[in-house]
Amino acid sequence: MSTHLTPAEVETAKQAAVAAIDAAADSLIRLSKFIHSHPEIALEEYESSAACAEFLEERGFALERGVAELPTAFSASVSVGDGAPHIAFLSEYDALPNLGHGCGHNLIAIAGIGAGIGAAAALRHLPKGRVSVFGTPAEEAVGGKIIMANAGVFEGVDAAMGAHPGTSESVCPTVEGSGEALACVSVIIAFHGQSAHAAADPWNGRNALNAVIATFNGVDALRQHVKSDARLHGIIRHGGDAANVVPHFAEAEFFVRGGTVAYMNELVEKVRKIAEGAALITGCDLVFSIPDEANFDMITNRTMARVMDAHQRAVGLVLPEAKPTPASGSTDWGNVSYLFPSVETNYPILDRVCTWHSQDVVDASDSALGYENTIKVAKSMALTAIDLLTDPDLLRSATAEFQREREARSI
Repeated sequence: MSTHLTPAEVETAKQAAVAAIDAAADSLIRLSKFIHSHPEIALEEYESSAACAEFLEERGFALERGVAELPTAFSASVSVGDGAPHIAFLSEYDALPNLGHGCGHNLIAIAGIGAGIGAAAALRHLPKGRVSVFGTPAEEAVGGKIIMANAGVFEGVDAAMGAHPGTSESVCPTVEGSGEALACVSVIIAFHGQSAHAAADPWNGRNALNAVIATFNGVDALRQHVKSDARLHGIIRHGGDAANVVPHFAEAEFFVRGGTVAYMNELVEKVRKIAEGAALITGCDLVFSIPDEANFDMITNRTMARVMDAHQRAVGLVLPEAKPTPASGSTDWGNVSYLFPSVETNYPILDRVCTWHSQDVVDASDSALGYENTIKVAKSMALTAIDLLTDPDLLRSATAEFQREREARSI
């Protein structure tokens, strides 16, 4: 088969993709309902990940389970020819503690799987290419994508897509300033002092709680001198054992967020210096630690987003026009977006606005509207993948944009 495809041949591949997703729609919805009714928190998604992996394996995908030494992560792929380009879809399936699927990850799971099934059906009409679906656990906690990226699981991928459910305000991030996410890292600030009787001999004590409180006061003062995309918020994890004993140990946790990884790292060092100052003025010893890898900011690929938005409209998923919106949350998708062109579109599963991570979202994640729009977004992602697989100029444009943005945000 020639590697040069006519418009008619590309259209045949696209029709095959849409037909495959339509044929699998009922099965995809049953899979989503199973995940929804068996909510499993981060790194404990044993039934959900197994169901997703088996679903793909039954449909001809080559499976590798437990990638990156994560028992609930997997890689599933189909390829023809030399396996290039390599287009990936990312699926999530972890639930929220004590709530269930209040972020709609049961829908994120089938959006990626459905897109993968569609793109794999299209591959039968193409001379070469590779389609992968990655099962990525623990988005709500340690960030499975970060661990997988560090382990090299995504090596060789040329572009990746995903879809996140949302409210009636959901958009495809086609314009600069949309689809943003903050870089974020957790820091643990622990102080070791000296216990003493708070009334009988307080002069023999060194108050670790005072050091934590001084740290909070310092961070509050810092907020006056940070950029608008900075977020600094924390809790006291341990503040002492008894009111009549000078606390010998106290500990706080802060989330430090910034518009880029570089700025986040700058803020972390400012917080470190504040904690060092608190140790000096209280005479306590400081242990400053960063237990987990940071979430990077999101480099949304507008080239891909515009193509995806056009396909969404073509399949009947018409969203509001995107506009610049300040980033507020963080996601492990950001780390993936630093590796290759990436886009995560949003789409509505409610006809109104609501508080996220709530019972409203749990209910909407198992609704007719939620399933209808998830199937549509799966089609739009599959069709975008076909464009990337068959149009070298489009992939080059997406890659060139990614490289420019990556350089501008150098860590």
